[in-house]
Amino acid sequence: MPGLWKSTQSGFYVRGTRIMVARIRSYYLVYFISAFAAITGLLFGYDTGVISGAILFIRKDFQLTSMMTGVTVSAVLLGAFLGSSISGKMTDEIGRRKALVIVSLIFVIGTFMTAVAPNDKFLILGRAILGMAIGIGSSTAPLYLAEIAPSNIRGFLVSLNQLAITLGIILAYVIDYIFAEKGDWRWMLGFGVLPAVILFLGTFFLPESPRWMVYKGMLKEAEENLKNIRASEDVTREMTEIKQGIQENRGTWRLLFSKKLRPIMFISLGLAFFQQVTGINTIIYYAPTILQQAGFSEATTAILATLAIGIFNVVFTIVALPLIDRWGRRPLLLMGLGGMCISLVAQSIAFYFPELAYLRWLTVGSMIFYIACFAMSLGPIMWLVISEIFPLEIRGIGISVAVSCCWAFNMLVALTLLTLIDAVGISGTFWLYASLCVLGVLFVYFLVPETKGCSLEQIERNLRAGKAPRELGIAIGRKKFMPTPVGGSLETQTEAVAAE
Repeated sequence: MPGLWKSTQSGFYVRGTRIMVARIRSYYLVYFISAFAAITGLLFGYDTGVISGAILFIRKDFQLTSMMTGVTVSAVLLGAFLGSSISGKMTDEIGRRKALVIVSLIFVIGTFMTAVAPNDKFLILGRAILGMAIGIGSSTAPLYLAEIAPSNIRGFLVSLNQLAITLGIILAYVIDYIFAEKGDWRWMLGFGVLPAVILFLGTFFLPESPRWMVYKGMLKEAEENLKNIRASEDVTREMTEIKQGIQENRGTWRLLFSKKLRPIMFISLGLAFFQQVTGINTIIYYAPTILQQAGFSEATTAILATLAIGIFNVVFTIVALPLIDRWGRRPLLLMGLGGMCISLVAQSIAFYFPELAYLRWLTVGSMIFYIACFAMSLGPIMWLVISEIFPLEIRGIGISVAVSCCWAFNMLVALTLLTLIDAVGISGTFWLYASLCVLGVLFVYFLVPETKGCSLEQIERNLRAGKAPRELGIAIGRKKFMPTPVGGSLETQTEAVAAE
């Protein structure tokens, strides 16, 4: 008996140690995968942020008019719109990982073209190609991260993509500052090839999304992938939930805009709209230009002040990461939009009295406060929520449409900003953005669901049960979930549950 007890104790100890080691391995593996996938966000941030400093010198070299300056800045947005519009079909057909491989290659090509551009037309073409990579990547990376992440840290992991975007922007500001003295905009643009190559190499170590593999009928491979990611031999429950979420009919445009799914489409488009039209692009793309108008006449000084704004963007994105899964999505959105509104009003006042030189520091301070509020709310949470609320069968297409509209709104703002400033002045422009922030608060309060701690499959069950949009993140009993019969669909299942 003593020998048996000793043996049993030893067995418990060995088994417990193995479980502990497996959990630690899983912890680091998930973060490793997420970090590499988030390099897409780094390139997104770099290639959108670097133009803010480079355009000061490109404009002189190519003698660009205000209209052509807007086109040069906005070319990447047109490419992003086109890229995101095809990303849904691409990720559903070839998989999330292969899509990231293609993205990295397009980044390399586009970066090289912009760095060696002999004229403005070639530069605009290169920027558009970069935009294609950004558009595909901005859809695929959050989708991939959401599908591999455990539900309890999904908000944190998906928001790593937004953190990478902010790091990319601040890297762009640093590179802009380094080369600003000589005005070497080609090196500013060309530096982006380095993270693009790192992303390309990293994609060969990334596993495919288990949810996509189930969607494609590769059940055995999906289970093995999930075991590796979770570092567990028993993933039966999660696999069952994933399989129950797959419908016999595949995702179609008709289903996406069906009556049952229209509310989540409206939420996604609404979040994309308010993320782009509440002033963020004014700060990111034209911060040095605006600061020059506020009184910081030297290009290097304006870029340095912009660098400070970028640092705060990174810092408050890091602050937001643990709060997204602790406080939830809705509280951060409401507080962030409120703070953005206050900041925009302050900037409007500063520009309304240009003769008061000391108010230029109000401009800098309010821009920093604005960035802090955005970084803790719409910045990461828009990408997170749109990656959570679509059912698996149309998740790729749904995110693609939402992100395409996001880039369309982005392009609209970039193209019209300088014209808008000419028409109503900087002060009036900021008042307009502040008004849109108020509308954003109302939109979030009445429509956006709280998805904190809710699995993707649970959100799907709520949708099928006919829950109101604001209640999609509220848990319901599993008895309400009805596995789809052969030939069934999301719509028929939803109607069956609603009829109970």
